[in-house]
Amino acid sequence: MNLLSILGKVGTSILADVIPGGNTILKVVNGFLPDDKQLGDKATGAEIQDSVAALPAEVQAQVLTKQFDVEITAIKEHTNVIQALGDVDKTGHSTRPAIAIMMAKIVAFSVIVLISFLAVAMYHGDAETIVAIGDNWPLVVAILGTPTALLRAYFGMRTKEKQQKYQAVSNTPPESLFSGVLSLIGKTK
Repeated sequence: MNLLSILGKVGTSILADVIPGGNTILKVVNGFLPDDKQLGDKATGAEIQDSVAALPAEVQAQVLTKQFDVEITAIKEHTNVIQALGDVDKTGHSTRPAIAIMMAKIVAFSVIVLISFLAVAMYHGDAETIVAIGDNWPLVVAILGTPTALLRAYFGMRTKEKQQKYQAVSNTPPESLFSGVLSLIGKTK
C-alpha cells in the first residue's frame, strides 16, 4: 500500500495509533525531510501530508508512491492477538467458562425443581398446583431467561472466536450455510 493511500485512511488521526508499524512509516518519511522539519512520534496523517507537500515535486512523487507492507503488519498483529487468546484458553484459566458452567447449573437446577413440583403434583392428583405453575409461566421464563440468555451469548461468542482462529491459521474464511447458498446461487448465474 502506498503512502498516499495510508494517509487517506489515517486522516487527522495519529499515524502510529491507527496503522500497525506506523513508526516505521514515519521514519521513512523523516528520511526525506530536512532535519529542521522532522516529524515526531505523534504526527497525524494531515501533518505528514503537509510536510510531504512542502517537498519538491519529484521527491513528493517518490515519497507518496513508496510501498509499505501495512496489510501484512496488520495481519500479523491480529494473529498475535488471536494467538494470545489461544494461549490463555490452553491454560484453562478463563472467567467466561466458569460463568457458563454456573449458568448451566442454575438452569439445570431450576428445571429439575420445576419438573419435580409438576411430577409430585401429578402423582398426588393436585390439579391446582399444576394450573398454578402453568398460570405463572412469566415467572418461569424470568427465572430461566437470564441464565439461558447468558449461555446463548457465551456459546455464540465462542463460535466467533473459533471462526477467527480458523481464519488466522488457514487464511480462509469459514463458510456458513447462508454464505454457501449465496455462493451457489452466484455460480449458477
